[in-house]
Amino acid sequence: MDKKLTRTEIKHKAVINASIAEFKAKGFRATSMDDIAKRAAVSKRTVYNHFASKEVLFGAIMQEMLAMMRAFEDVPFCASSSLESQLTLLARHEVTMLQAEGMISTSKVIIAEAIHSPELIADAMEQMSKQESPMASWFDAAIAAGAIKAKSSEMLVTQFTAVIKAHCFWPQLIQNAPFPDDAKTAEIVDTAVEMIIKQYGV
Repeated sequence: MDKKLTRTEIKHKAVINASIAEFKAKGFRATSMDDIAKRAAVSKRTVYNHFASKEVLFGAIMQEMLAMMRAFEDVPFCASSSLESQLTLLARHEVTMLQAEGMISTSKVIIAEAIHSPELIADAMEQMSKQESPMASWFDAAIAAGAIKAKSSEMLVTQFTAVIKAHCFWPQLIQNAPFPDDAKTAEIVDTAVEMIIKQYGV
């Protein structure tokens, strides 16, 4: 059962959601704290009570993104289970993460500001680089067990996720395309899994 949010937590979330919408519509520099307060339906003082500046607020958005990525369920490598079943589970977890509420809108804001104001995301990118990827951990374990032929997990993760994101991230991010339906998603997952097994399976 989900924990009921307090009024303070509700306002905190409303301010973050409003800032994502405003930054997406106007860009970081053109957005004012007044704009955010108006969209969040709270006072400007409330916004400042939660976030001392726009920069702090943007940092909170980056933390939201990191939290979404940390929610990726760990899939430990199992030598007694088939590669196909484990890779399928990994792919489905990736799809679920990309489909999570706020993932695309938050990504749009962050990518836009990464181009215009790279200093805003520097700290979060450093944290992200230190964060161990559950998918990379699975591939590392599979390589160590001799189940997959590869020197490192980096290329495998890139290729595996590229197939998925080609349909379940980039079209939504760039073209506002709808997320694939269940049948199409299953086809995408099968394609990503088959690619890894054919190219790297023992």
